[in-house]
Amino acid sequence: MRAGRALLVVLVLGGGLLASTGCAPVAPYERGKLAHPTMTAADMAGFGESHLRAITEGAVGGSGGTGSGCGCN
Repeated sequence: MRAGRALLVVLVLGGGLLASTGCAPVAPYERGKLAHPTMTAADMAGFGESHLRAITEGAVGGSGGTGSGCGCN
């Protein structure tokens, strides 16, 4: 009885997760807007991740900091 109830809860939660996904067809004329560089997840990176990326790539842009690429800022 208890295993059946647990299975039912898992199935309901799984169905809810599948129903709440954000997949939608995108029209061809909207794809250029979605492919814009400002739509990347890198913009949501924290300061530490941005700093690490700047050091490893040897470039800094728009974050207000300076870097030499060697890690000695």
